Amino acid sequence: MDDFSTPGHSNYFGFPPSPANFIRPGKRPMSSQSPLVIFHQNRSNVELLAVGGAGGSTIISGVAGVALHALWLKADVKQAVDAPRMHNQLQPNYTWYEPNFPKAYVKSLEDRGHVMLAVNNLTVVTAAERANDGQIYANSDFRKGEESAPAGY
Repeated sequence: MDDFSTPGHSNYFGFPPSPANFIRPGKRPMSSQSPLVIFHQNRSNVELLAVGGAGGSTIISGVAGVALHALWLKADVKQAVDAPRMHNQLQPNYTWYEPNFPKAYVKSLEDRGHVMLAVNNLTVVTAAERANDGQIYANSDFRKGEESAPAGY
């Protein structure tokens, strides 16, 4: 129910209430769902990367961060999903970051006036990629805990 707004109460992530998202019969809440399926244009539109996440308003930055690491920084799917995350949603105006985020980046942002808050875990992301060798590799986020551990063999 936290996806809905309640008059006079910010949600779990600190977003102020929005009248457009108040609870009403038959209404669906607005969502931050933002799954990505990215195709390789030069290989007959073969799927290259699929990314999805859970975590309310932190989903968008989590999914985008994994895609950035995988496609721009050339990380494999394991490295991309496991990389430390940060999130800023403008309201409230502070930036959450995981404790293993590079300290030099945190300091640089603080020097620019950002209010930085350390949190243990942000978005939980799952991703699959088709690597250059044609194999499909996937990673279920360690941030989810035991629930993401292998359940069989």
